Amino acid sequence: MLDYLEHLQQTLVEEFYRLYDHYQDDQIYACSLVFDEFLLLDDLAISTERSIFKDPEYLQQYLAEQDRWNVRKWRYRAHALPHSGLIPFKTLLADYFKTQHSFGHPVLAQQKQLHAMHLDLLLESFKQTKHRLSEAYGLDLDGILFFVSLPTQVAFECQSAQTLNPEHIHLQKFLASRQTTHLPAIQKRLKLSQNDKDILIDLEQMLVMEPYDYLQVAQDAYLLTLESYFVDSNIISRD
Repeated sequence: MLDYLEHLQQTLVEEFYRLYDHYQDDQIYACSLVFDEFLLLDDLAISTERSIFKDPEYLQQYLAEQDRWNVRKWRYRAHALPHSGLIPFKTLLADYFKTQHSFGHPVLAQQKQLHAMHLDLLLESFKQTKHRLSEAYGLDLDGILFFVSLPTQVAFECQSAQTLNPEHIHLQKFLASRQTTHLPAIQKRLKLSQNDKDILIDLEQMLVMEPYDYLQVAQDAYLLTLESYFVDSNIISRD
């Protein structure tokens, strides 16, 4: 596993540098290591200030301000570059985790609840990647917010951003965006009209079940047998 993580870190360094070299003049403000809900490595993505929509005349400005931290709408990705080195890693990590559990893939077995140890490994790898970029390439990364993107794992996304960028100028904005985007929808109370209320009351009354009075039922049945129409309809011809 250590060899795998070492290889992954080196590949991430190379892929990020390719993106950085191509888009550095556009003011990169964020970089995300993107996984899907099954812990499969999906991509390495960045976004730039020049992407934020301000003037319809500029084709590079495609991203609305409210989507600044919406990784799914970012266009600049490692897989979009020719000969991306990340492609072989798409399933290798999931295969490794699967071999660690005799009962199958931990993510599938636990309905997408990612194991904390696995997430810590991913986060540490990305942290080392950022360190290498700064040390080996001498890149100024202070203006770029790094985080791990995982669908349905908002808490870990926030944790990754805090771990990788403890003093970043945009950290609080990122955390606020995650809280706003992923707050559970609050069900609005329906305001009923008086007519609606009357209908509900009528329905309630129709559904009220009174307990049986067995003696009363027996008495009613006996009286029914004395009625002439009942006698006539139940006479059996013996001819």
